[in-house]
Amino acid sequence: MEGTDDKKVSAASLRSISGLTDTSFEDEASAELENYDEKKWRLSHLKNQFESLELHKLYAIYTDKINHGYFSLFLILQGVLSLTHFLVLTFSNYQNKDNMIKVIPDLILYMSVFVLSMFGLYLVDKIVEKYKKLQYISLLAFAILFFVNAFVPYYHNIKDGNGNYRTAYSSHLILSCYVFFSIHDVLVSFVMGLFVSVFYIMTLILTTYAGSDMLWQRVLSEVFYLIVINGLGTYFRYMNEIVIRRSFLDRRDCIMSTFQLRHEKEQEEQLMSSIIPNNIMKKVKQNYLEATKYYLQTKRYLKKNPFENALLDKCNNVTILFADIVHYTEMTCKLNITDLLETLNDLFGWFDEASEKLKVIRIKFLGDCYYCVAGLPPDPAPNHAEACVDLGLAMISIIANVRQKRNLNINMRIGVHTGKIISGIIGARKNQFDIWSRDVDIANKMESEGKPGKVHITNTTKALLEKPYLIHSTDKGETVQQFKQYDLQTFLVSPSENNEGNRTVLFPEPNGTVTSQRRSSLFKKQRQGLGNGTILLTQLQNASIQEDEEKDPATAYLTVTKGSLISSLSSIDENGNTNDRLYKRRISNGPHRNSKLTDDRRSTADLKRRTAFMNNNIKRYAERTVAVNKEMEKTIANITYSKYEQYVKMKDINSIFLCFTSRKNEWGYITIPDPLFKYYLLSAAVLIFFVYIIQNLTLSHWGWSSWPFLATQFVIIFLFLPLSWTHFLWSRYVANIMDDPPRNILINFLCKSSKLVTNSFTVRLVIFIIIYICFGVCILMELIECEGEAEGGQIFGERYPFFLLFSSRRKFQNNEYCIIPWHMTESCILAVVMTYLFLRIFLWIKLLFAVITVTIYSYGVLSFSKGFYAGSETFNYGLEPQVAHILSVVFFTMTLHCIDRQTDYMNRLDHLLNLKLKTEQEEANELQIINKNLLLNILPKHVAKLYLDVNREMKELYYENHNDVAIMFASIIVDDDLQEILGDEHFLILMNEYITSFDTLINRKEFRTIEKIKVAKWTYMAACGLFPGGKEFEIERHVTSATLETLLSYASNMFKHLKICNQNMYNCQLRIGICHGPIVAGVVGSKKPLYDIWGDPVNMASRMDSTGIPNRIQVMENTAEIIQNLGYICDYRDKIRVKGKDDLVRTYFVRLDENYNLVKNVTAEIDDE
Repeated sequence: MEGTDDKKVSAASLRSISGLTDTSFEDEASAELENYDEKKWRLSHLKNQFESLELHKLYAIYTDKINHGYFSLFLILQGVLSLTHFLVLTFSNYQNKDNMIKVIPDLILYMSVFVLSMFGLYLVDKIVEKYKKLQYISLLAFAILFFVNAFVPYYHNIKDGNGNYRTAYSSHLILSCYVFFSIHDVLVSFVMGLFVSVFYIMTLILTTYAGSDMLWQRVLSEVFYLIVINGLGTYFRYMNEIVIRRSFLDRRDCIMSTFQLRHEKEQEEQLMSSIIPNNIMKKVKQNYLEATKYYLQTKRYLKKNPFENALLDKCNNVTILFADIVHYTEMTCKLNITDLLETLNDLFGWFDEASEKLKVIRIKFLGDCYYCVAGLPPDPAPNHAEACVDLGLAMISIIANVRQKRNLNINMRIGVHTGKIISGIIGARKNQFDIWSRDVDIANKMESEGKPGKVHITNTTKALLEKPYLIHSTDKGETVQQFKQYDLQTFLVSPSENNEGNRTVLFPEPNGTVTSQRRSSLFKKQRQGLGNGTILLTQLQNASIQEDEEKDPATAYLTVTKGSLISSLSSIDENGNTNDRLYKRRISNGPHRNSKLTDDRRSTADLKRRTAFMNNNIKRYAERTVAVNKEMEKTIANITYSKYEQYVKMKDINSIFLCFTSRKNEWGYITIPDPLFKYYLLSAAVLIFFVYIIQNLTLSHWGWSSWPFLATQFVIIFLFLPLSWTHFLWSRYVANIMDDPPRNILINFLCKSSKLVTNSFTVRLVIFIIIYICFGVCILMELIECEGEAEGGQIFGERYPFFLLFSSRRKFQNNEYCIIPWHMTESCILAVVMTYLFLRIFLWIKLLFAVITVTIYSYGVLSFSKGFYAGSETFNYGLEPQVAHILSVVFFTMTLHCIDRQTDYMNRLDHLLNLKLKTEQEEANELQIINKNLLLNILPKHVAKLYLDVNREMKELYYENHNDVAIMFASIIVDDDLQEILGDEHFLILMNEYITSFDTLINRKEFRTIEKIKVAKWTYMAACGLFPGGKEFEIERHVTSATLETLLSYASNMFKHLKICNQNMYNCQLRIGICHGPIVAGVVGSKKPLYDIWGDPVNMASRMDSTGIPNRIQVMENTAEIIQNLGYICDYRDKIRVKGKDDLVRTYFVRLDENYNLVKNVTAEIDDE
């Protein structure tokens, strides 16, 4: 019977999870695109977040790690540059002995820097790890490089009297002050950069440009260039700080979210384990996962019997206890429903606490019956027989206190037996832990044959008792057939004074729990508050269970709402009322019960509860924050930017090409949205402006009509800037006042375009290429236009208009000074800089464009413009000026590439770690979804929602009144000897098929309003019309006829399903009793909260079943009248004696045809027509 296996409901509910996992990333990306938060990428906002979260120390540790990586890269870079400079200078002078002698100091310095860099690279990891003194090492490196940079031009100027030298590493050193050196204070970095800049300018004035006829134009042009380099360093630092802070917070948020999910998962598991033993719950979860995996792969349901899937265990030596409240019916008549439930909650709550201390597992309670078992794994009692006897005596002591303080004529009748059982779960819906066996039936019979105030035990139990008890034998072993059949002798254990004293010490009465004063109301639908009976549940955190209203309740999946303390507290208004609809709704039908507390006392009590609740939340939030920060600290400690780790041990990233080994990860990284792209475009526009000034300052007149510059500026300013900045400006300066989207068509278009630019890698790449081409033309045009030779130390050039360069014959010449060669080189450097302004463009695309720029420029310098550069300044004696120009561009390109490479590597590590954290988060999320589904298969949705809601009142009894509910008891009738014939195991397999069939039936859409309550022995209990919680604006006035008709239809289908099952199995029968009326639904018990219903209709439905006839539905007269009004036929049975009723009760059978369909009253239908 594939359709009735015990995994069907579980697998069906996971269908929605598979849909969720398939689309979650797409939905998340779509949500990001639509609801992009510009504020998250503002440095001021990020700093405020760090301030509010007190993350400065962690951030300092994190930045130290990052600075370590940058400085290690600086040492490698500086070593490569120094060695290259050394080799080039040696190669340029090795044929001339005199020249070699003159450059020996230069060579010594460069080689020393190389050696120191390599030695420092070897030591820096150990020094930083041990002494944390990277800042001082950085200052030492700065001082050494500054000395080398300054020494060469002044040395040769003094020694040779030739000022035609300039510093080689000024730009590189300035940029290093901002990026490579571990300087936390940006002001210190700026001062260091300014110091190098001033020194460089002074060197130019005093040596390099001394005596030039255009001194101040040249110097001013250099000043603008240095402003750009310092600005570039500031830009890199600013943008990196935004990225680093954002990455830090995202990583921490991810850890926080994962912690929250894990914490909630643990709490849900704790709640489930409090209802179902943990070892069984683990098996339920494993089978649930297997069924889900099987369904997702095959789209078929996995069929297993309960023994194959290990949900049922055999235990050969345990002790079973059954306890029943004597005069329970009298108590129900004496107490109103509130006091009755409070009394039951107190009793069962204390029973739960006592059983937990004695390691006795409570199974469930059936009305006033409470039964449990001792000796089950994984933590059995040392002596399970004594544990049950002690628990029975404790129950007698507890109920004696209640009897005295509430003035009730009640007592306990307890039966205990030792033997074999099968424990576990059967069925597929509303899982409940239970036990079955012949010995369980004997223990039940022991209770019914016992005496009030005594513990009735069998000889098998007595044989295991080692402590002294007051024991008296009985004659039940001879007079009761069931005991006689199995050769059992019975005994009564009486409480002694010593026992009573021990009970009082072991189970002290909770303060203030037994009072006649009612607790404050939690639900005004007669939903009273929760007493001390749910202590275990008060520590559950804020989570939200959301149902898919379009799906069947049994198949509706759960989603996790990421709640925080702030959102939890914000849901409480100034009067202490929660914004949750569940706590506000009131019911119109039914009497309103007033609390005996005065308004003043109630307000004081509410204030104290709210204060305690908020303090508890703040404490938990603080504890979680500390745990998250510790985890963040561990995560940071595991991050390494060591070059050895980067280039040798890194597995997920190719150390040479710096790309992920996984194509999926690589593409995911490349296509990450870039909210900083607008800053790149603005910086490019500013850079073009500075390049234009640098190139024109030394010309005889400014080339205002240089169309490439104008075209580039126009494209950037009038097209790309609005496309990238509109959404930011609108959200920051307008949206705060006006929440509506822009109504202006143009502005609305630009806002959407801004989002597109931010989120689309392709669009960003196209913009980057366009700007690169335009900017490259601006720079390289000057190189092509200028040709000339050096004469007498002055550079004269022939300048040709760009549009005539490619004509076969140049029509005219424009004799004027060309741009100074070094200013041309600086412009080329800035062209490369422009390429690296776009931080998140793919690393190798930027390098490709930079190499193209350097190659074209180097070719021009060494070929058609060679004479133009011949007379310019150089770095060292004997080094050709053209080589110096090329080295300058190459060195700075290498610097920029290394910065970009390290930044990209750092971002890739962040991306890998975030992927790992997100994977952990998704796994935790999936486990939590599974837990919530499992939890919903144990408790009704609204009860699970209540106990997972941190906003609920912590210490109030939960129940709710319902006026129009139909209740059904359906008992599976089997032959008396069937269990003996089949054996316990095969009998349970048979019963599991029947119960699962009924569970699957209740999963149908037309029966979604029916709630399975429990299975007691082989009686299936369900109710229709509870409608707990309901929809927000739904009027909770239920029509009795509608609930009755739904339940009747379900009962009819139960007969049909049983008939189908009987075709392949034994001929079992079904007996059903139905009643309707007002009932109370709620949860009682402290350690194992189970949902149940109480009321006279519940009792009468049970009596209609127990006094009924197989294959018939028996109802009382008032219920029959409503059924007949629905158009169905009810046949009068007779007046029968029903327990709990003084008079005989008139009962009816609902007529069914041979196929178990409800029979309509044809005559009534004709009359209606």
